[in-house]
Amino acid sequence: MDENEEYQQESKALTATHISDKDITHILEKCGGFGPYHRWLYAYIFLIWILAGFPAMNLPFITANVPFLCYPPNFNASLIPANLTENEYLQMLQPDGDDKCSVYNNSFTGTHYTTPPSNSSKLQCSYGRKFLTEDFSSVVSEFGLVCENNWLRSTLQSVYFAGHLVGSIVFGALADRFGRRPILLLANACLVVSGVTKIFIPSFIIFLILYWIQASANIGITVSTYALIMEFTSSELRAPVNFVFMCATAVIAIFLTGFAYAISDWRTLELTACLLPIMVFFIWTFVPESPRWFIGRKRFREAEAILEEVIKNNIKQHEEVLGILTDDEEETLFENSFQENIPEKTIVNKEENYTFIDLFKTWRIALITLNICFGWMVCSMLYYGVILKSVDMAGNRYLNYLLMQIVEVPSNYASYYFFIRFDHRKPISFFMVFSGLNCIVSNFVTEGSFWIPLILVVLGKFGISAAFSSIYLLSAEIFPTVVRTNGLGVASMTARIGSMLAPFILHLSYYVKWLPLSIFGVLSFISGMMILLLPETKDKDLPQTLDDLTSRKNF
Repeated sequence: MDENEEYQQESKALTATHISDKDITHILEKCGGFGPYHRWLYAYIFLIWILAGFPAMNLPFITANVPFLCYPPNFNASLIPANLTENEYLQMLQPDGDDKCSVYNNSFTGTHYTTPPSNSSKLQCSYGRKFLTEDFSSVVSEFGLVCENNWLRSTLQSVYFAGHLVGSIVFGALADRFGRRPILLLANACLVVSGVTKIFIPSFIIFLILYWIQASANIGITVSTYALIMEFTSSELRAPVNFVFMCATAVIAIFLTGFAYAISDWRTLELTACLLPIMVFFIWTFVPESPRWFIGRKRFREAEAILEEVIKNNIKQHEEVLGILTDDEEETLFENSFQENIPEKTIVNKEENYTFIDLFKTWRIALITLNICFGWMVCSMLYYGVILKSVDMAGNRYLNYLLMQIVEVPSNYASYYFFIRFDHRKPISFFMVFSGLNCIVSNFVTEGSFWIPLILVVLGKFGISAAFSSIYLLSAEIFPTVVRTNGLGVASMTARIGSMLAPFILHLSYYVKWLPLSIFGVLSFISGMMILLLPETKDKDLPQTLDDLTSRKNF
């Protein structure tokens, strides 16, 4: 039995009141799975990811701690001894050790300051600070986010992740309601306007608000474009396409590290990062809407127009694909035109609007959603927890940042290799368990060792990066088209909760040193095991409706 005969029998048996994903997949395959049209589309969106990723990945640099010196009370620079510079004298007033927010009370001989004796009293650093911005500056030096204001730096980072949280829901819902393409344009406009405006605002509160909007827009670009490329990609190509796009992080890191090294002023660096996405407005004109989204919204004529463009650019000879979708006032028909009499009419119900609430419509769908969300939260918690912990590592900050990002290239390759060899659940489970065990074992590393902690940090980032990129694909394959960006938005929201919790969990080391990494390790191990309970998606068609999801096995 040939493919068309088999497809005909399966379609005749179809009694559902909606267009199945198998029908849509068959149509898209007839249009060409990886022709010139797809290659150009992937190139456009890959470039969008890189351009829009600069403002997001610039967060560690513009919020970096800047060295500073504390002024003593009633300081007068003209009284510094002639053989000392101001920085040298202030450095003499700083206590040894990690106490950066105290200063020795200086002595005065009548004409000049004297070197403070060893028994000088220590005072709080509340008489002014001098930030050493010769090498680099940041928001920390701009707004004085140190000592008693240090919590504002953590707040700034949390606000950014809170923007990701809200943006995941809002832009995910908008992309499912109005389409991937217009929401991409809206999100990019919000990103550029808020990102550039905040640089020239002297108020820290307004800066926080604009940074929150920028973060929301950034994640909006991610969820809308990722759903778009997955809905254009056939099942056998989803894994390689996914991991190629995940490597965009390393590409951004290489360029961003160079920019950060060359541009020491945080305003200029952030302005550069936020102006680059302007080019997305030009690229956007070449990005189409998802034909799957059009079909899911019962807008068949517009889907047909995109399919015609795909066929034309892919130089395919399947003109019979055109005209397969019609839109009538009385009823909406799905007609097969592959010269197969299957089925003659499939009646489609009136268009429905779906929201994230539908992800919890039944207990089975709710359990799948919660499992995915828990996995995203743990992945994000470990991902940013490992990065935050690496900040304390000795060495060059630019090199450390670059290594932590570059390791994602081999991690993505490893996860892709595992996806090809095994199913789409086991690799995620393995990498999460691997990272969890790495966190737990690191508690027993002997203090004073340099190489072993470094290796553990790199291995931890390797494993969690592989799991994070993999769970992104698994989620896109599990959530149906009608709620895919909603699902990715909710999952991304829980990931942001994980990233917001990571600093607070790390703070527990002040009370019990081994507790933070143990929490990371246990949660990662549990989530890795739970991933195995999800439906398998390898070589399966993307589900189009919620019924397609609930009909799948392996749960």
